[in-house]
Amino acid sequence: MLNEQTEHLGDLFKSSRQKGEEGLPLLSVTLNDGLVVRDQLDRRTETSLSSKDHLMVKKGYIAYNMMRVWQGALGRATTDGLVSPAYVVLRPTKKIDSLYAEYLFKTSRLIYLFWAYSYGLTKDRLRLYYNDFSRISVRIPKIETQKKIAQILSTWDKAINTTEQLLANSQQQKKALMQQLLTGKKRLLDENGVRFSGEWEQKPLGKLGEVVGGLTYSPADVTDEEGTLVLRSSNIQNGSLSFNDNVYVTCTVPEKNITRENDILLCVRNGSKALIGKSALLRGKGINCFHGAFMSIFRAKEPLFIFQLFQSNLFYKEVQKNLGATINSINGSDLRKFKFLIPGSKEERDKIAAVLSSSDQEVSALIHKLDTLKQEKKALMQQLLTGKRRVIV
Repeated sequence: MLNEQTEHLGDLFKSSRQKGEEGLPLLSVTLNDGLVVRDQLDRRTETSLSSKDHLMVKKGYIAYNMMRVWQGALGRATTDGLVSPAYVVLRPTKKIDSLYAEYLFKTSRLIYLFWAYSYGLTKDRLRLYYNDFSRISVRIPKIETQKKIAQILSTWDKAINTTEQLLANSQQQKKALMQQLLTGKKRLLDENGVRFSGEWEQKPLGKLGEVVGGLTYSPADVTDEEGTLVLRSSNIQNGSLSFNDNVYVTCTVPEKNITRENDILLCVRNGSKALIGKSALLRGKGINCFHGAFMSIFRAKEPLFIFQLFQSNLFYKEVQKNLGATINSINGSDLRKFKFLIPGSKEERDKIAAVLSSSDQEVSALIHKLDTLKQEKKALMQQLLTGKRRVIV
């Protein structure tokens, strides 16, 4: 990068211990979202400290948690506020654009340096004091270039935030639609434009398909990608298949246990109770695979409708009722007994499945767009913050 200079962080930021003032919001540093208003956090922490016992963080300042900054716990203030006196508050000098610095501080190199300059006997005792922070050296461009880089990256952040909001809205709409369509509160129109009005019937899952148990394999069976993929709970992400964490084996199983198109992969046992019941519809790379012992396949007569049922609160309520007191699992015999009210008309069931599947496609498209934007931003940060790609000021 042209016109770079090496600076110590102590020349770019000064420690600020200005006391807080009444009427300002309490802010907290998070690992993923930077500096946020404390009331917006899911886990709120109460404090008995007065405003003057807190530190003032002004708009454009950066605050970090000295015990977790090496994990990324830092953020730039977008408004004046109050932070814990245990935080370090950084006031930027004229040499640094604080928005640029926030991006720089999130890079792997700076995270490593924050760890390397922290002191403590164990990881949970590591602390990065300002005096040690100030000794870290970085290479940065001139202030005009810093601002241009920050502007480019913030444009990506805005696109990511917009897509996240669209995704959250689509997921909420899908949830509401399931609640209406799978309980009969809302009835769709048939092919003649007449609203369905037939009776609904209560049926156990055992009447709607069959449960196929999973494969138990030994470490000796595990091989490279030349073997057969074993689908596990990690292969289910957001109701879809993911292939970022795969295991392959060389053993054989009965033909019945090999996955088929439109089988429903279901997590039936896991160390985490929250994962029991999550499912995915098998297509593409999910076909002709095995599935692990903590998984089951539900081979439904009407897989598209049953898959939507498995995504609903109706299904998860049944799961919670049948979980063991000490073991997070549901067995096949219990699963077959799960009972649900479903439309008596196959046409209505198909129509419900089609509407909800269309909603799934919209959610999947937004998830893909969001992942793409995040990867693009990551690559752009690597190029812009290391000087591999120059910007025109």
